[in-house]
Amino acid sequence: MRDGSGRALAIVVLLGLAVPAFAHHAVQAEFDQNKRATIKGVLTKVLWINPHVRWVMDVKDPKTGKVVTWDISGGGPNGFRQIGITSKDVFKVGETYTAIIALAKDGSNFGHAFGFILPDGRKIDLWQNYKE
Repeated sequence: MRDGSGRALAIVVLLGLAVPAFAHHAVQAEFDQNKRATIKGVLTKVLWINPHVRWVMDVKDPKTGKVVTWDISGGGPNGFRQIGITSKDVFKVGETYTAIIALAKDGSNFGHAFGFILPDGRKIDLWQNYKE
């Protein structure tokens, strides 16, 4: 391996290890915290996975009356568990929730959760320094 192939292999391995670090980004890179929305709909799926919990909701578009699917991202599941929020206890598929979100910069039906209003009216704040 004196011909440099060992060195090339080492560089490829190191670059491969660096890719996950670039994949993680700040919330501000994808969402506009100054463009907020409140959406109400039926929870169709909860993905309690790393690196971010995801909620999928069917929401009736107020302009067209058609049901559109929204994908909502949040923090990591371990952080939620530490404050007593778990998928089974709080978020139940088939129930209606209101989500307070920062809208995606690209205009898609994608948001980052500031908080939720649960079917029983309780409010859960998920974002530090969140102000309505």
